Amino acid sequence: MLSLPSFDNHRLIFHAARQTLRKAEMARLAVHEWLNYHDFELEEWKNKTASELGISISELEQKLLAAAQRQLKDQG
Repeated sequence: MLSLPSFDNHRLIFHAARQTLRKAEMARLAVHEWLNYHDFELEEWKNKTASELGISISELEQKLLAAAQRQLKDQG
């Protein structure tokens, strides 16, 4: 049987994890809403940037994804 302090610690850890998940979901929804709202501007920026670099939009997207993955890897 769990002692009361141990039970309280488990309960606090569970509560903190649940709060973290809730905050992450709220952030995901906010980013999704922002992206939907600014979709046209993002597409214009991708077209302009790809044109300036002399590459296709899909190549630009691949470069952006690779850069983001490198950044995450460097942070981790």
